[in-house]
Amino acid sequence: MGKKTPILVTGSHRSGSTWTGLMLAAAPGVGYIHEPFNKEIRINVNSKPFEHQFQYLCEKNAENYKEVLHRIIQYKYPLAGNITRITTLKDFTNIIRDQGIFLKHRLKNLRPLIKDPHALFSAEWLYETFNMDVLVLIRHPAAFCSSLKIKKWYFGFNNFLTQPLLMKEYLAGFEEEIREQVKTQKNIIDQAILLWNCIHHTISIYKQNHPEWLFVKHENLSRDPVNQFRKIYETFGLQFTDKAKARILESSGAHNPVEQHDKNEFVRDSEKNIYNWKNRLTKDEIELIRNKTSEISSLFYSENEW
Repeated sequence: MGKKTPILVTGSHRSGSTWTGLMLAAAPGVGYIHEPFNKEIRINVNSKPFEHQFQYLCEKNAENYKEVLHRIIQYKYPLAGNITRITTLKDFTNIIRDQGIFLKHRLKNLRPLIKDPHALFSAEWLYETFNMDVLVLIRHPAAFCSSLKIKKWYFGFNNFLTQPLLMKEYLAGFEEEIREQVKTQKNIIDQAILLWNCIHHTISIYKQNHPEWLFVKHENLSRDPVNQFRKIYETFGLQFTDKAKARILESSGAHNPVEQHDKNEFVRDSEKNIYNWKNRLTKDEIELIRNKTSEISSLFYSENEW
């Protein structure tokens, strides 16, 4: 019997967290749980949806959510609550699908793996409350910004500003910039720069305070996925089977497209995907990102990675 300690895969969004979570869930005895912190998922496995994107939980404010998250890692699907939210046939089919997945995971007594970049700011509380093994993903600022650019993913910085505990604990140094973003929405590159800085500043704090956590750069996973995932499997006490290896190769090999594909964006030529940002961004955008993230990005990336 392997470990039953829950696993948390978090970090920067657009850093391969879904790919990473799915590849780890290819291990025998692991059950994948998708983004309970993501408030944009209208019918979720979370019976008490969060008020904010990137919800911050700590001892001072988490009491109402502790039992909810405990039920999630026990695979207890909130069927009654979700039935009341049904408005379309798709809602109904999603509920049937997710309830079936949770039931199967519970019957097999699988080790829960929560994949959720939106849980980043709550990672310490989750770790301390549920004794989780934590993997934090990091991504190059230019790659992150380029990904948000092609996705056209704008962010409402009010999600940060209306969480005073989060602002005080991690984001106080960015308050002026965040208020300016809330007051006057900037272009998507400026938004992405500030968001990358907020996220990776927090990750840098975690890296200092939690040497027992795993911190993995997306680029390292992409260059050598089999060996990098093998190391993660070993650290988390997972069985690295031939089936798991084959799935990793299938999702990341050179036979896959370099750019994301509408039908399955989690299947790519992972090595060539590393520097897609050089084609997606203008030279001026790259220089802007480099200058405005340099203080924090230098903690993770060297000059020759630009």
